[in-house]
Amino acid sequence: MTAPSAQRPWSTHIRAVAPGAALALIVGGAALELQRLFPARWALPDVLVALIVGSIVVNSPLSKWLGLAAHDRGRNRYGAGLAFVGKAVLRASVVLMGLRIEARLFESRQLMAIALGLVTALPTTFFVTRALAIPLRVPRRLADLIAAGTMICGASAVNAVAPVIGARRQEQGVALATIFLYSAVALVLFRSVAAAAGLDAHQAGIWSGLAVNDLASAVAVGAQMGSGGAEMAAVSKSARVLMLAPVLILFSLWRADRKSRVDGPVGLGRTVVGHIPGFVVGFLILALIRAAGDRLFGHGAAWRATLAIDRQVVAFATVTVSAGIGLHLEIKGLLSAGARAVVLGAAACATMSGLTLGLMVMASRGLRTELLLTSAAAVGGSFAVWQVVRRTRSFTVISAEVSRRHRAMTASGPILVSGTASALTASGAHRPASATGEHPLP
Repeated sequence: MTAPSAQRPWSTHIRAVAPGAALALIVGGAALELQRLFPARWALPDVLVALIVGSIVVNSPLSKWLGLAAHDRGRNRYGAGLAFVGKAVLRASVVLMGLRIEARLFESRQLMAIALGLVTALPTTFFVTRALAIPLRVPRRLADLIAAGTMICGASAVNAVAPVIGARRQEQGVALATIFLYSAVALVLFRSVAAAAGLDAHQAGIWSGLAVNDLASAVAVGAQMGSGGAEMAAVSKSARVLMLAPVLILFSLWRADRKSRVDGPVGLGRTVVGHIPGFVVGFLILALIRAAGDRLFGHGAAWRATLAIDRQVVAFATVTVSAGIGLHLEIKGLLSAGARAVVLGAAACATMSGLTLGLMVMASRGLRTELLLTSAAAVGGSFAVWQVVRRTRSFTVISAEVSRRHRAMTASGPILVSGTASALTASGAHRPASATGEHPLP
């Protein structure tokens, strides 16, 4: 009797996951077949085709027939499977990408670009987002969520930072919609931007990992860049995801509400430990295994066959994940974010992507001096602008309060004088005093 009960949760989980996972697999397979039908000059990356096919399905009458609307997704038969594809399949594919990392693919200029990209773009994006949130009148907590999602890893960072800063569910939802909107924009535009900037597949992949909000979209964009692009995107994105824990600590120390500070020590530790990315550890382990295997086994047939199988599995998993992303690209949901949040998200994403692109281009050309100067100017300049905007806002608020109090006192002044004069007139205090200094009786 115990064996069936022990196995029942697994069977229940499989039945819950199967419909959504099967749908993503079907859409991904259809995308691969469509991609083969395109002429060579019109050929699109398979991940982009999967994204387009998935978005067509969710925005067509098929959505209603299948029950894929956003308000139904959490409780219909596809929700669990699509979530499984977006998390488990994605992370498994990232781990397996470790076997595709060759040490010879990295140059000192690329490693320098990744390091400087993290050190420069993260604080600059935060300062710019917070500075623009003031004139846009975006609430502080919503601005912090948008900044965190843009800086680190999209929805995962938003969900991790939200309890630390005490954000409301509505603010969290708006931030998630805004972040996902610009991940979709990156999936469409970044390939052309990278080509116009003259980046090769590896350089463009690194830029994708540094610039695109969420992990799935970063890998999908990197895959569009050509051979090796997805692997480079996974490397740089993994380095970026590792910044989540220190960012959580900084947000807690600087932005947590008083109530959060009372409950903070346990909650913060649980949040940081809970968001240590285990898939990044797996990725690094397999990358080390690849380096050791290349050195020990070289061009052995078994080793090369293992790498070929890994390549095929990762390619199909990436297409499936892209199909799952497309099945979430409901236009109504993307447009549901507030206008001010959308503008702020656009500024944050433009800062993150534009700055990392510039750093990547300079690194690829060996312009080390310009790279360091740009990094220092970006961080220092954005911090200075943020401080100026903050002080201007504080001065404006104080001036407005002083003016309000002055108007209130001015408005109440005549009433006070009139009342006092009437009282003095009735008492005879207005009559001239006698020689003794006393007021004569009426």
